[in-house]
Amino acid sequence: MFIFTLAVFIGLLTGLVEVFLIQLIHFTSHLFFTGHGKTILEKISNSPWYLVLILPTLGIMVSVFINKLYFQKSTTHGVASIIEAVLLRSGIIQIFKPILRGFTTAITIGTGGSVGPEGPAAYLGAGIGSSISQFFNVNPRRTKTLVAAGTGAGIAAAFNAPIAGALFAVEIILMEFKFKQFSAIVISTVLATFVSRSLNGDNAVFHSSSYMLHNGLEFILFALMGVLSGIFSWLFIITLDSFENYVHNKVKINSYIVALIGGTLIGVTGIFLPDILGTGYDTIDKGILNNLIWYIALAIVIVKILTTSLTLASGGAGGVFAPALVVGATLGAFFGEIFYFLTPNLVSKPEAFVFVGMAGLLAGTMHAPFTSIIMIFELTKNQDYILPTMITSILSVAITKKLIKDSIYTKPLANHNINLHGKTELNVLDSLAVKDVYKKQYEVLYENSKFIEVIDKVLQPGNHAVAVLTLDNKYYGLISINMIKEVILDIDIVSNLLIAGDIAEKYIPKVTVNQSLKNVWEKMNKSHFDFFPVVEEDDENILLGILFRQDIDEAYNQELERFDLSTNLATIISEMSQEKHYTIVGDYILTEIDVPNEFIGKSIKELDVRNSYEVEIITIKSFSADGAIFDLIPKADYVFKKSDKLIITAKPEIVNKLENLGIIK
Repeated sequence: MFIFTLAVFIGLLTGLVEVFLIQLIHFTSHLFFTGHGKTILEKISNSPWYLVLILPTLGIMVSVFINKLYFQKSTTHGVASIIEAVLLRSGIIQIFKPILRGFTTAITIGTGGSVGPEGPAAYLGAGIGSSISQFFNVNPRRTKTLVAAGTGAGIAAAFNAPIAGALFAVEIILMEFKFKQFSAIVISTVLATFVSRSLNGDNAVFHSSSYMLHNGLEFILFALMGVLSGIFSWLFIITLDSFENYVHNKVKINSYIVALIGGTLIGVTGIFLPDILGTGYDTIDKGILNNLIWYIALAIVIVKILTTSLTLASGGAGGVFAPALVVGATLGAFFGEIFYFLTPNLVSKPEAFVFVGMAGLLAGTMHAPFTSIIMIFELTKNQDYILPTMITSILSVAITKKLIKDSIYTKPLANHNINLHGKTELNVLDSLAVKDVYKKQYEVLYENSKFIEVIDKVLQPGNHAVAVLTLDNKYYGLISINMIKEVILDIDIVSNLLIAGDIAEKYIPKVTVNQSLKNVWEKMNKSHFDFFPVVEEDDENILLGILFRQDIDEAYNQELERFDLSTNLATIISEMSQEKHYTIVGDYILTEIDVPNEFIGKSIKELDVRNSYEVEIITIKSFSADGAIFDLIPKADYVFKKSDKLIITAKPEIVNKLENLGIIK
């Protein structure tokens, strides 16, 4: 119940913060743009051209100034930062970072930056979840859940969409579904939505559009929309990634000059096409109300991708959730008109493709089909949209994943060599080998052993499988209780007829001691066996032991606990200010060292660090040109680089020795 209580507070606080963020964006926009109008788009369109030209530059420059002060070492922002924190730091987020990011987002959007507030709102929610977890000293696994709860609450409050917010947290942040986690997340998203509705009113974010399918052949057009959404999702991801990589790695001029160039280009574009400025919500409404000319819609699709990429690459702050919605909506508006012109008997309402397009781009860019399907359902309150959005979303994700492995959120992490694509279990098991866990002691029968001997061995407590050898002690097969249960009732008949060789399973997959548990686990899941024989690499007739599924499960849980411990220790080290060392269990000391010269170019396995140097490596901090990343489970084949720093535990005398050698400064 404790975690659910914390989820309540996280949901309420995140709802309040999200409402404040939206109000701050509106205040900033009304402060700077002097044009008349009820909506932000109308105010921008009716403002003097020179304001539209210079304000995006001003907003981006403010963001750059704050980034240089507080985010110099950050390699990611927004949702990508949340994923990184959950994956690498057990969900630890310093709350001042989301707060500053929220402020710079309000400035960027309020001055016309072509980004959205949802990513920063999610980041604020994640920061609240992390801070509450740290205050109450919650364990790492629950901290991750509460960070995800805050993230989902931020999305839910932005759209009055609690289910979509919860699914966003599961699909994007946790990347796995567990009922207890999901329950806590739903509590937060529901309460955040309640706060948002109470303060902002139960008003739809966008105008709704009634829709009813009249012709089943229209599904062909929705399928085509899915393919097109996948292609444009890929285009969005690679454009944003290319812009950011080029500016960060190739451009050598001052960051304020970059902001000036980027902001000016956005301003010039905004003079001629104001729909691309700001969040773009008003542009989506124009599409829903069928007020977008087809060639204007197509122009917005292309230019929005470019200006969003330019805003973020130039140093502006904001998210890509809203831009993806705008691109999807205008793509849907464009093709809806084309389809209606070509096949008027099939298309009942062209504006229906606006919602379908939004689902397609969200699904494709985020690789999150369920979030996008439910998001559109919650926005429209119309179940007739479910089937069209399902077709479009699934096809969009399939096409996008075929073209690019990473989503718009995970691409920055992949660029820094952070592995996201294996399941958590497989990532953890990849650091272990069969030799670490298999049973070397096992019961033996021979192929000519009588059936009564088989029963005696197999039914002994703890004997989940018994090895059967040939008369010359070579491996023959394995026997488990499941293999004899069909004949055990007829023991009087078969006891003198069957021998061990008749019952033993000879075709169980064999494994060797140096195989990764990740590979063995995958092989075991594809088979119908819960145990594998472990044999010699050079001679599979020599049995070394038996590997059981429960041994892998226990190893996984132990390694996961070590993983959580290492991330906590890494966080302590990364936030150390005055202290050089921390004393932990017993008299062992936790400290950070530069990689010794003799380590460079060699692997952990080759150096045999633990035995040769009497230190335990907890974390490796590997620095790139624009920041630091963490490999929290050091693998045996990791090769040290000159720029690496190691977080280690060792006895005081070893630490003193390292200090005398100048390795610790």
